Amino acid sequence: MTSRTFAARALAACAALLLVASSTGAQQNAAPGSGPPTLFSAPLAETPGHNLVVVELTFAPNANAPSTPERHPPGHRHPGSVYVYVTAGAVRLGIEGQAPQVVQAGGSFFEPPGAHHIISENASATEPARAIAVMVVPEGAPLTTRDPQ
Repeated sequence: MTSRTFAARALAACAALLLVASSTGAQQNAAPGSGPPTLFSAPLAETPGHNLVVVELTFAPNANAPSTPERHPPGHRHPGSVYVYVTAGAVRLGIEGQAPQVVQAGGSFFEPPGAHHIISENASATEPARAIAVMVVPEGAPLTTRDPQ
């Protein structure tokens, strides 16, 4: 499956899942410090051993100078593909080896499995931002592996 086809399918699935989550009250709150809240998680029948996980990302206003590929906080990796859809504000996202992107509300970002995600921050110093991430996660794998500090 091409990344464009995956992204289109993931967005459609995510939209449907968010409608279900918001109408049924299915949103789960994560324990403090354990990561973003999970909106939905289910096994992928067509990809045995993998789950589709949808999480909500929130970004507080960022008064710091924008991160760059040379100067950034510790990054992280995900074990599977990640599709991020920005729902409010603007988010600066970057994978090692690629130019950082500012993704506005209504825009999206794709992260291939194992990519080193080095920039993930609000693009605004005054307005919050929000996004949802649709992740394909191998069974039993952590959603995120953070770089050592």
